Amino acid sequence: MIRTATGLFFVALVCAATPARAADKDWLTFSGYLQSDLRYVIEDTRGATPGDGFRFEMNRNDLDLRLEILPNPRLQAVVDARFRFYGFNEAGRLTDLFRRAKVDPFDVLLDEAYVTVRGLGWKKLDLSVGRMVKTWGTADQFNPTDNLSARDFSDPLDYTRKVPNQMVELTAYPARCVTLSATWVPVFKPSQLPPSAALGFAVERTPQGCFKSAPIPPLAISDVQELGTLFTAIPACDLNFLDPAVHALTPPVNFANSQVGVKAAFQAWEIDFSLSYYYGRFGFPVAYTAVADVTSTPSGKFDVAYTAEVLYPRMQVLGADFTWPLDFTEWFDLDDDVSFGFFGEAALIFPEKVVFGLRAIQDGALVVEKSHVNVQPDPFMKATVGLDTTLPWGTYLNAQYVRGFFDEFADLYGLHNYAVVALEQKWLDDELQIRVATAADLNDYSLNVYPQLTWVPVPGVELQGGTFLFLGDTAPADPYDYASKSRFGQKAAGRSVAFVRVKGSW
Repeated sequence: MIRTATGLFFVALVCAATPARAADKDWLTFSGYLQSDLRYVIEDTRGATPGDGFRFEMNRNDLDLRLEILPNPRLQAVVDARFRFYGFNEAGRLTDLFRRAKVDPFDVLLDEAYVTVRGLGWKKLDLSVGRMVKTWGTADQFNPTDNLSARDFSDPLDYTRKVPNQMVELTAYPARCVTLSATWVPVFKPSQLPPSAALGFAVERTPQGCFKSAPIPPLAISDVQELGTLFTAIPACDLNFLDPAVHALTPPVNFANSQVGVKAAFQAWEIDFSLSYYYGRFGFPVAYTAVADVTSTPSGKFDVAYTAEVLYPRMQVLGADFTWPLDFTEWFDLDDDVSFGFFGEAALIFPEKVVFGLRAIQDGALVVEKSHVNVQPDPFMKATVGLDTTLPWGTYLNAQYVRGFFDEFADLYGLHNYAVVALEQKWLDDELQIRVATAADLNDYSLNVYPQLTWVPVPGVELQGGTFLFLGDTAPADPYDYASKSRFGQKAAGRSVAFVRVKGSW
């Protein structure tokens, strides 16, 4: 049934676009892209177990189809769907080989499907309803004021993606330089995490399979040390840690857990700025509870079952942002444009208090019980400020200071400071481009480095190759300090890969 519906939907999109191209009508636009992505793990130390690197991590093909329909000036409908084929066999049993979905797994992703009515009762009032993605803020990707749409980090190299959600939005244009919007999101959706995120709860083992270390809970250092004595008293090879079970406590689906955002955008001279307010939940999970259950076995060894819970705290966010473009062409009498853009945004976040609790049980008896405030209810600030510039010889530079990464929420890990820089150089009328981007944690000095070479042999076709590297200590600096984990060094951040991509757009 799913495969039939997928085929019918694909045919409908293609057929809908055919008359538009034949008749050259401006009320219908059909666009999209086809992308093949091949990645190879180039390190052998950042996986769940030693020695699982140097392998293909991705063999994916995406087909994106976007249809925009404007039957009249007051009505717009948008549908954007992706067909994703993973390229790896998932058949683990003989009976799976009879199913195409196991031999050739795929997903159908509906990124957008909404309708906008313009001039609803008033010529300066628009209404949009449906499956949408919203982006607030003026900074490049690091937008602390942007909370309506959760992040999609399922692909670390495609960190601009969002998780679509059903929304209702009213937008008013009371004056030429003023835009007011109000958005209601009935049901909360969390951010989508990368596969490596599970390693944040993984147990480290020696090459012989013996216990090495357990994830650090967000407790006081003295409490973690006391908990550690429970395991250090048992020989490491006598501890058998079962796969951790981590449960995400998503909020009930009711009106009280809806999200609301209001925003007022203004323009004065060449400066664009806005003020915003958001009420809802933080899109990334925060540690809430954990239970370590130690059970003796007849062999004299011990099984350890670790169960944890994470939740999504409520928060209110007051936001402000600005962007200020400057053109220096006339100032310096240059033939080509030289421009600078300054931007910044800040979010004052009022969080819900989160108290973390942990219990350790041995053979049915409670041996350790600890708790600690993981998120204080005190307001805290996340911010980004930066500039970008385009120079006449084909060079582009973007530099930002970031206070607080996407998933940081002033818990015991704390807010880190980052320098984010991207440098691009183009040649041959933009046919050849080298881009190097990096994000450096100024607290623990770990790095993410992303060099990429792009060649455009014909318009609409891109051939790309490069690497995506994580640099830093995989082990925490202090085995008892929750905050000593390295941002880009810890295994939960992801794997270092080399990649080749081919993309055709229309």
